[in-house]
Amino acid sequence: MKLVIVESPTKARTIERYLGQGFKVLSSYGHVRDLPERELAVDIEHDFEPKLVVTNKKSLPDLKKAVDTAETVYLATDNDREGEAIAFDLYEVLNHKHDTPYERVVFNEITKGVIQDAIDNPRELDNEKVEAQRARRILDRLVGYLISPLMSKSLASNRFEGLSAGRVQSVALRLIADRELEIQAFEPQEYWTIDAKVANGSEFVAELSRHKNKKPQIPNKDEADRIGGELHELAQDPGLTVSSMTESETTRSPSPPFITSSLQQTASSMLRFSPKKTMQIAQQLYEGVELESGHEGLITYMRTDSLRIAEGARDSARELIQSSFGDNYLSKKPRVFKNKKAAQDAHEAIRPTDVHRRPEDVKPFLKRDQQRLYKLIWDRFVATQMAEARYTRREVILKAGDYQLRAKGSTLVFDGFLKVWEMPPLKDEGIDIPDLNEGDQVALKEVLPEQHFTEPPKRLSEASLVKELEDKEIGRPSTYASIVSTIQDRNYVVKVKGGSLRPTLLGFIATDFLKTYFPLTVEEQFTAHMEEELDKISEGERSRAEVLREFYGPLSKRLTQVEEELAREERKFQILTDVSCPKCGSAMEVRFWKGSAFLGCSQYPDCKQTIDFPYEQMEYQYRDRTVIVEANLQAHQREKEQLKAELPERHCPNCGATMELKEGRYGRFWGCSNYPDCKTTEPVSTEVPCPQCGRDIVERYSRKRRKPFYGCSGFPDCKFAINQKPVQLCPECDDGVLVELKEKLACSNKGCGHEEALPSDETEAASTA
Repeated sequence: MKLVIVESPTKARTIERYLGQGFKVLSSYGHVRDLPERELAVDIEHDFEPKLVVTNKKSLPDLKKAVDTAETVYLATDNDREGEAIAFDLYEVLNHKHDTPYERVVFNEITKGVIQDAIDNPRELDNEKVEAQRARRILDRLVGYLISPLMSKSLASNRFEGLSAGRVQSVALRLIADRELEIQAFEPQEYWTIDAKVANGSEFVAELSRHKNKKPQIPNKDEADRIGGELHELAQDPGLTVSSMTESETTRSPSPPFITSSLQQTASSMLRFSPKKTMQIAQQLYEGVELESGHEGLITYMRTDSLRIAEGARDSARELIQSSFGDNYLSKKPRVFKNKKAAQDAHEAIRPTDVHRRPEDVKPFLKRDQQRLYKLIWDRFVATQMAEARYTRREVILKAGDYQLRAKGSTLVFDGFLKVWEMPPLKDEGIDIPDLNEGDQVALKEVLPEQHFTEPPKRLSEASLVKELEDKEIGRPSTYASIVSTIQDRNYVVKVKGGSLRPTLLGFIATDFLKTYFPLTVEEQFTAHMEEELDKISEGERSRAEVLREFYGPLSKRLTQVEEELAREERKFQILTDVSCPKCGSAMEVRFWKGSAFLGCSQYPDCKQTIDFPYEQMEYQYRDRTVIVEANLQAHQREKEQLKAELPERHCPNCGATMELKEGRYGRFWGCSNYPDCKTTEPVSTEVPCPQCGRDIVERYSRKRRKPFYGCSGFPDCKFAINQKPVQLCPECDDGVLVELKEKLACSNKGCGHEEALPSDETEAASTA
């Protein structure tokens, strides 16, 4: 028996079916070794040697048992640094007999031919890639475990719980915070443009483009009115004359195939997927889904920065285009795209494993989001080998005295690649310019002045943040999604209406602290340089120890300086407010617990008074400038205020005092206002009875997730639990409750199937009455 080890159980099932008898394919379920939690686990004195421990003990017994009877072990983890490190760890952990041959196999897609070819052509483990992965992991651990405690201690004497610094995430956070500062410092400037409605047989609109061979500057209405008056006069004498009329054909070329960053950006703008969701669904398509023909991988590896396409895949796409759309839709020669200078080119671009597997063919076998993402990838790939779109463009120049007006119009004459890949229309597409000749007179119908104001830079969205990181060479394809999700999970950044990212007060404070004390952690060029150094390790040009020593030297000196300042109890980052302590009269300061803001007395520990955070907005001095921060953007804080208004006043069952809604380590709860004299607490009730025992269903929280789930207050005697918030008991069955699901109410009991429309405002009002 030959044993193949991969990371994913889904991938294991697919590959085992391809290889057939004589092979057994098992999953390691990701990494089997890592640095342990709650300790640095890096021996700085001995070339930063990591202390690796087994972290995945669930899969190891089965793997060891299979290895004992295996003829050969194939390590078939992903072909990147992480995958190489997993393969290396598997070899070290499992190779206890030292007599079983181990082979390293790699592939870019999970198809039968590619898998069998990889097994037939194994290679050695790439130790340089392993060293690069170890270096990245150690760098992240040094930043996270050495800076984060000082960050918490400096900001509020150990009272800022849960703050952490990330080597790459901190740079992303600074990009968002700096952009917010630009937006708030922006002062709009007024300017005007002038269009003219003209006619010669048919009407069209021309813009004022030049005055005395210069672009006109129109700062206000008075100037716009003056120019409009002159145009009216000149249109009468000597009139508006056609100075030139040109007609040409222009083309529009398709975009390159997807790489990781462009897939995340396009899926964000076209499908409204977060980068994290995009990568999760792409992983499912890569590992394979159950089709009529069996379990098949639908796309190639999705963590790549290369635009390279295998010749066979390109030829297959061209055959499909020729047979499906005709010769005129096929590009004249195979289109090849150049990689960026910094691309590692370890994998192909993201494409379908079989282009003849059309989106409509696999739609019945895919979930909705899987089908949408697969179609996006298929369409983009096919479009790369299609002919350009062709347009006829007309441009007419009109003159009146020293003024020049211009009008443009484009007409699509051949759609080409637009047949499969939808793109926004050209700015002048659909504008009809009539047949005109040089010297023709054109009548001025109306002058159309329009007021404008310069606009501030846009906030970064998840997609544009990924583009910024890519352009600045910060991070790598495998890290973009985790960077974007991590800064949101830590409540440094929130997604506001429209999908843009906005820093919270906590995000500004964390960035300000790092910029002041550890500037290299938020320096774009330095972080990009470290990525280059990691690439050099993977290419064998530098050693892991050399790179880590160069990084740790300046960091160590800075750590010592900050520790000395803290030992002298210098608290430069105490964020004082204008709120006085109700007990001692001192200024209250901003504190956080798990991302939630509250106010505590600045005289702690002598005075331990705390109150709920009172601000919707507050001013903060960031980079020597005042920035207005919407401090209560966190959704759970808004929910808390809403719940206070909706629920009746509660009293403590022990002492009769008012119960207050509080935020705990794992979520919100009711606590007695007489605390610490009375420590009574109660969970937040949904006011919906449990269908199994009749007791209230309450909010419950786990250690691993911030969002609540809902369970019976009689737990553990009654174990009824659901993920969605219950609205009422189901009217048709005795085992479920109605929950809001996709704009309707549905029973939580899957065997019931009862559904009903959401109640309108009028229905709710009548029900309340």
